[in-house]
Amino acid sequence: MMDRNIKSFVVKILITAVGIVVLASIVFIFLLPGAYLPVLPWMLAFFTIVTIASHAWQVILAKRELGIFTRSSMIISMLRLMLYSIFAIVYLAINQTNAAVFVVALVFIYSAYTILEVSDLARMVKRK
Repeated sequence: MMDRNIKSFVVKILITAVGIVVLASIVFIFLLPGAYLPVLPWMLAFFTIVTIASHAWQVILAKRELGIFTRSSMIISMLRLMLYSIFAIVYLAINQTNAAVFVVALVFIYSAYTILEVSDLARMVKRK
């Protein structure tokens, strides 16, 4: 059975993903109609899956021992950032069309998910 903290986070991240889809739809329909990138839904799905997996891993570590959580949390964040960077570098090496739009979308999704994850983890650790 899924942990309550993980289940709550999955709901929050999925609501955030839907919000990003709505916002992106508005931006790409009304503000930047020619700048839409077909990779954006895949990027959002990739970031969502990686964020949920890394969050679940951190929740499990936090429940075991707070000292392990503190050390591993920084490592997990670094690994996730490296994975996202590799994703961006590979994509930009293959396709440079609307690179600025891609980078802005990547930074926006990364920031939104990171803020959500950090605040959720901080709240969970504070209760512990």
